[in-house]
Amino acid sequence: MSQTKKPKETDEVKKKLEHYATYQRRIDNLIERLEYLESTMGSASTPNLSGLPSGGGDGSSKTERQVLKKLDLEQQIRDMIAAEAAERKELEAMIALMEKPDEQTVIEMRYLDGAKWWAISAALYGNEADYDEHEKRYLKRTFKIHGSALQSLARIDKAQTPAEE
Repeated sequence: MSQTKKPKETDEVKKKLEHYATYQRRIDNLIERLEYLESTMGSASTPNLSGLPSGGGDGSSKTERQVLKKLDLEQQIRDMIAAEAAERKELEAMIALMEKPDEQTVIEMRYLDGAKWWAISAALYGNEADYDEHEKRYLKRTFKIHGSALQSLARIDKAQTPAEE
């Protein structure tokens, strides 16, 4: 008897949010890789002691391969940034339809800005007189707001998605 977990109403929208956050991280990593590649491109290569010619203008020399790799990586980053911008615009449009500002803030900070839970809690409740004394209680409130924010977004997403026939 296999027990399959029943999908939650928020699974689909959470998947979209997490995909966006992961996509941002992937772009950042590719930029780091590009910067590394650029920093090593001008470095002196080991001398050719074999006496055999190396590279003849057909893209086979080390420098030519590095330049091609750099150009490909730059194009990949540009394409991903354009896709990320479109995805962000779609998410921001959904977030704008949310009624509660605290829910908007939690979603924006967590998924668009990549903030940690403590930073989000401090942004929401840091001005409360007893915040330092009851940080954990405020963190739990932040998690509750996150849950209700996901439900709000799921409703918005469902309303925007055409029903399958």
